[in-house]
Amino acid sequence: MRFVRSVVTSARLAALVVLACASGARPAGEDDATPAAAEETPGIDAELAELDSPDMQRRIAGLRALMTSLDPRIPEALLPLLEDEGNSIRRLAARSIGSRWWQIPEDRVAAFVQALGKNAASELAGEARMAKRSIGLLKRDYGGPMLPRSSNRRWVVYERRGLPCLIDTRDGSEELLGWSPESRAWLLCALGNEDLDSCVDWHPRREAVAMGMLLHRKASTVWIWRHPRGLAKISIDDFTKLLDPADRKIIMPAGFFVDGVGWNNGRYEMELSCQVDEGNRYFPLVARFAWDLPTATLQLVSSTRGEGE
Repeated sequence: MRFVRSVVTSARLAALVVLACASGARPAGEDDATPAAAEETPGIDAELAELDSPDMQRRIAGLRALMTSLDPRIPEALLPLLEDEGNSIRRLAARSIGSRWWQIPEDRVAAFVQALGKNAASELAGEARMAKRSIGLLKRDYGGPMLPRSSNRRWVVYERRGLPCLIDTRDGSEELLGWSPESRAWLLCALGNEDLDSCVDWHPRREAVAMGMLLHRKASTVWIWRHPRGLAKISIDDFTKLLDPADRKIIMPAGFFVDGVGWNNGRYEMELSCQVDEGNRYFPLVARFAWDLPTATLQLVSSTRGEGE
């Protein structure tokens, strides 16, 4: 599977992600703060009240203001917004409900799923995808393009706050992969509410997954997660130290794009496209790399320099 690079050219940077719970801990919801922080957040009552405002701009402002709260009243408060006149409001409400799947009592799941069914039938692709994602999370019905699942069916990846969120279906825990206070990375397919299977590539036999990640609008990379080793963030430096001789300079403003090619037994193959400067002459460069699962190392397979300018 090759990751979709067209997403990169239209990318926009977003706000910081907030830490989710670690594996084995209580699952965390959409755009998470810690439970303690959520309880102490001032203005929750006022923001919830804004969801009932007749002014669309105030409703969406209230919804966005609640995105980092884990207040247990939020899912029910969002339910009427699934029928809002504003598409962005409907989409964000569907998204937020799904990411709070663990907050919704079992006896309320059917009502939420029924309400989301109307959004899942929307002609607007983003709204429909978010609703289908939410229905799958609420029903624990994983798989498909928005909830790609490992071959042994234990692990599920979905997107939250732009990052991959990993569910362990054995205990119902989840972990927001790659979060840090400085994190700016985004799943490539998250930026346009696209299907996740265009940038999330599970190994056909092992508990391992490759994920195409956007670093900024002119750079992308791949992260590899493997149980039980955890997450490997392959950085730009990891590529360049294998590729960059003393007389060659990579021109980062021209773009540094890594596309996933696919799994080849125990290796994940990737292709890098960039521009290089060799003595004030400029050349396109395409290089093939592989991440070796047994050794957890990046290897240069080949590189081809194009015609210079």
